[in-house]
Amino acid sequence: MIKGRGLKFGVIGAGSMGQNHLRIAAGLSGIRLVGLADKDPIIAENLAASHGIAHFSDYLDLFPEVDAVSIVTPTKTHLTIATDALAQNKHVLLEKPFTGRSADAETLSLLAKEKGVILQVGFIERFNPAFIKLKRLIKGEKIIGVDIKRFSPFPSRISDTDVIFDMMIHDLDLLNILVPFEREELRAEGKKIKSRFLDRVSSTIVYKSGVIARVSGDRTAEDRQRKISVTTEKQVIEADLLHKVIYLRDFSSPVPSTTPVSSVDQLTSELTAFLAAIKGNTTTDNDALAAIRAIKLAEEVKNAC
Repeated sequence: MIKGRGLKFGVIGAGSMGQNHLRIAAGLSGIRLVGLADKDPIIAENLAASHGIAHFSDYLDLFPEVDAVSIVTPTKTHLTIATDALAQNKHVLLEKPFTGRSADAETLSLLAKEKGVILQVGFIERFNPAFIKLKRLIKGEKIIGVDIKRFSPFPSRISDTDVIFDMMIHDLDLLNILVPFEREELRAEGKKIKSRFLDRVSSTIVYKSGVIARVSGDRTAEDRQRKISVTTEKQVIEADLLHKVIYLRDFSSPVPSTTPVSSVDQLTSELTAFLAAIKGNTTTDNDALAAIRAIKLAEEVKNAC
């Protein structure tokens, strides 16, 4: 076992997002980054050398060295790897979409509870400062409607999932936070454009409270766009998640306003929250139950297409 102060931390998966986890964990107070696992031994060795940590081609060999791990691998591997990690009593941060099925997410949640360890989902948009500001601005107001758009050019790195679980899962999670009410009706339509999976999906969700939400995802667009517009009885607020700007139109004033939002590193916030949860310093809803709710809604959208 590697000795040293701080939570001994490892990363499983050396893709682009895995490298971000490595970078942030390496400089985060309270964490001691000790290892990286990836099935490609050359990639693992090179990245590990740049951070001065151990590398493993088999993630099982990483577990004796760590207290907690980020799992940043293809979605189809999440259930197996996370099950193995939890069985070894390791705290787990599992990247979005968590799992590809709500039943698998429920299995992992039960195992984490049985082992008494923290299991969190990598819904990084929860830590977007524009979204956090949006929540503050609508607090106490009656929501009438929500419109969420997430568009981007086609991602060549994605080959095993659709736009719902690749991109929209973030927005479905944010919608669950903004509108935590019982759904009455859900309609959706989708289209395969550049892959064998749905690349463009639009959905409309009607809640028993009267709120109407529209969520759209398109990974074949020319430009990137990530926006949430919330209409309340008093105002319309749009959060630009990409550019970190809030646009506000108060119905009592003809002049709209624009408010920049201080930028923060969202992954740093996410890993900090994970560490705090492990230490028991805070409670969080960024856990397996949040993932289960988002995945179940994603499954409903997919089944409606």
